[in-house]
Amino acid sequence: MKKKVLVVLFCLCALIPAVLFASGKSEATTAQTPAQDSVIEQPVDKNVSMKLTFLTHKQGLEEEFAKYQVEFNKIYPNVQVIYEPIGDYKKNIEIRWTSNNWGDMCMIPHMFISETQLPELFAPLGKVEEFEKKYEFASAFSIEGDVYGISSTGTAYGVLYNKKVLQQAGVTEIPKSPEAFFDALRKVKANTAAIPLYCNYGAGSRLADWEWNARGSLTADGNYKNKLVYMENPFSPGKPYYTVMKMLYDVVAQDLVEDDPATSNWDTCKNLLAQGKVAATVIGSWATVDTQKAAEDPSDIVFAAFPWNNNGKQYATIAADYAYAINKNISADRYQVARDYILFLTEKSGYSFTYGGIPIMKGEAYPQTLKALQDAGVTLVLDNPPHPQDIGLFDELNAESELYLGKYPQKARIVEAAMGQTKESFDSIMEDWNKRWTAAQISIIGKDYATKNRY
Repeated sequence: MKKKVLVVLFCLCALIPAVLFASGKSEATTAQTPAQDSVIEQPVDKNVSMKLTFLTHKQGLEEEFAKYQVEFNKIYPNVQVIYEPIGDYKKNIEIRWTSNNWGDMCMIPHMFISETQLPELFAPLGKVEEFEKKYEFASAFSIEGDVYGISSTGTAYGVLYNKKVLQQAGVTEIPKSPEAFFDALRKVKANTAAIPLYCNYGAGSRLADWEWNARGSLTADGNYKNKLVYMENPFSPGKPYYTVMKMLYDVVAQDLVEDDPATSNWDTCKNLLAQGKVAATVIGSWATVDTQKAAEDPSDIVFAAFPWNNNGKQYATIAADYAYAINKNISADRYQVARDYILFLTEKSGYSFTYGGIPIMKGEAYPQTLKALQDAGVTLVLDNPPHPQDIGLFDELNAESELYLGKYPQKARIVEAAMGQTKESFDSIMEDWNKRWTAAQISIIGKDYATKNRY
């Protein structure tokens, strides 16, 4: 199977069948030694003195990073971790990775690179079979049983609301169906000065957040992504992707979004939502804490499941978020300290809980930011791993079709059509998606692709 992949394959654990809320500069890196081929834990002098560089997508967390430094120095008194925040991280981190000397540690964006690229860039951290005993999403950044990244937190996908704005508009309940959702947005437009929904077109990757809901949130099926590989015309009317993408199209076409989506961005969205100038945005649960911090009354900001239900029951797609990783070219003496720091972040820092994410340590309590999902009895759905013979197949189809599901260019195409910037209709776009997906299936799997569905 030839690899033409661009996005990371999520080899994750099985569908979670019940509600999961049961309980409540580069001097640091050298390439003078061979890359770490396996994890060999060796005793390290805790008084060793060194500086470690950590490239991060997080801006403005200097105080938090300083707290980590104080706590880690209780283990390694003479080790300093130097964080380097990088703007437009997903674009610029790829540029940094082209140099072996980019630093000691970094964050791997989720759904960003293929699993085959992991060992080309990063050092192994441990075995899936061991890590999955204590960590959620243990196999999300792995290949052939080796873990190359540990997720910093987990994300649920849905809608972030300012419930005070909804109340001012006369909306008394969080929408649980598309009809109720659009009715609520129209009431916001008619009865308030707020923007009903901020689509974040200018933010690019925020449009991709819509797509996540086309899987677990609509289907309650942890195998839906695997089934897409063999599914005939998955972007046709009545099917999940069509439904969710049509909602994106309609909310723009019906003028229920910001006046100039092309110039929109997440920071603006966050602040307007916090100030009650926006009622809702489709996004991951990670955004809840940031928005609450910017709000006068944090309780106004509520994260909820995507407006869909199956026989009255709601579901939410969940996935691993950005992952901690180590440069594969790190020297052996630095590797162990860097690994110890990553394990410290995972197990001791409290990052996931503090920032409202799904805990990585199994059995830990869920944060208050996810309480609305808990109260609504929402079931969280995780993508199942593919069968061994299917590893990489979704990514091949994604690249061959040039649809790049999980990224935003094709979603931007939908918004542009809805804005009247192109002459395409929504249905013509979906027909094109089906045509390209089918051609990729025939090219890679064969004309009998539909008969080979193992799910």
